[in-house]
Amino acid sequence: MPKVLLVDDVDLFLELERSYLDGCGYDLLTASSGEEALNRLDKVAPDILLLDFYMPGINGDDVCRTIRRNPRWHRLPVLMVTAAGKAEEVQKCLDAGCDDYITKPVNKLELREKVARLLGEVKRRTAERVVVDMPVELEDGFKVHQARTEDLSVTGARICSSVALEENSTIKLSFALPEGETLSLYGRVKRTAESAGDKKGIYFLHPDQHSKQNLDHLVRFKKVEALRQGGIDANLCQRLAALEDECSRLRREQNDAMQRIGELEEENLDFANQLVRVEQVNNNLTNLYLASSRLHSTLDRGETLDIIKEVVINFVGAEKFAVLLYNKVSKELVFETGEGFEQAENLPVISAADGVFGEVVASGENYFCSGSMTAGSDDLLAPIVAIPLKTQQHLIGVLAVYRLFIQKDQLESIDYQLFSMLGEHAATALFSSSLYARSERKRQTYEGFVDLLIK
Repeated sequence: MPKVLLVDDVDLFLELERSYLDGCGYDLLTASSGEEALNRLDKVAPDILLLDFYMPGINGDDVCRTIRRNPRWHRLPVLMVTAAGKAEEVQKCLDAGCDDYITKPVNKLELREKVARLLGEVKRRTAERVVVDMPVELEDGFKVHQARTEDLSVTGARICSSVALEENSTIKLSFALPEGETLSLYGRVKRTAESAGDKKGIYFLHPDQHSKQNLDHLVRFKKVEALRQGGIDANLCQRLAALEDECSRLRREQNDAMQRIGELEEENLDFANQLVRVEQVNNNLTNLYLASSRLHSTLDRGETLDIIKEVVINFVGAEKFAVLLYNKVSKELVFETGEGFEQAENLPVISAADGVFGEVVASGENYFCSGSMTAGSDDLLAPIVAIPLKTQQHLIGVLAVYRLFIQKDQLESIDYQLFSMLGEHAATALFSSSLYARSERKRQTYEGFVDLLIK
């Protein structure tokens, strides 16, 4: 049974990863910091490591570099989990020596596929390679080199370049697509045998779906182009191209069908129709279920606020946000916790009567900014999303989001549902923790009074 070591400082996210990989035939082990992972590595001897990028103490990329310096773990598969998936962050992961990466909020099917692929459990036929002589731009660190391809497939390429590239190093490749656009991919140098001269084997680091389709289109285009250059009749080339398109479409449909069959076998029949209709709905509902379970598992106010913060970062994908608590007497909103503010303790108190916050407090309805959300907002009084935290018609506070990790032009229907349900659970948890804190203070006062009478 393959051992999978999950490393994350957020317990909530460890629970999520465990739930996604549960039932896949793995021995699931956890560590809550980079230091713990390094200390347990030799004892646990995992077959794959799922490593969070941002952690207190030692970050994930530093853990990966340390592992790669150890001859025993030089080839241990490492899947890095990032919060944003930004280009510079991905580059740090790849430079550290990870084999692949995945971004939060994590998709269950994608996580399972990547873990299985890195463990060698995904059995694939060798992808067809087409003889292709075309220019390609290589980026190795901060240097850019020109090279040419010898052959190309959807999984890798053989290139001819005089530049010395170390085996297992990460490079960035840029191809010109037939329509004039540029396709950029990360690749790993696989073979640099001396007998091959200037030829290097490159395999692509698990591109996203859009890049896969572009690669497939480029390979088929070059195949038809080679036939034309070989003197094959133009009409026949067009028919072959059409057949290639049809075969590609059928393969995609077959893959989609197999994926859906797998979903239906795994999930409860009560949710089957919903899973078929929108896969992301199930993903977000699972996230929310785990989040609400954690929220209602404690009555400590500090822990409740910490969990709300974890949920907003990891499940909502917010980069900059604030939880503002409502003061009924002064009718003001006071910053309680959040992320993305340089000096959160100096944030001004916000009037609950004006602007966006006045609208949300008065109506009790969610607010979503009109127009594009891509740029976010740096104006404290103008969040892109404001969710009232209320329970039993009592306003507890407001969750204000100013910027998202995954830049979206517009929110989707499932996002609105997730925000609303999160607001309800967060408000209930805060209300319960407040009541518990009051009862504890009364109990302590009563005990103190009784002690005085006894004495």
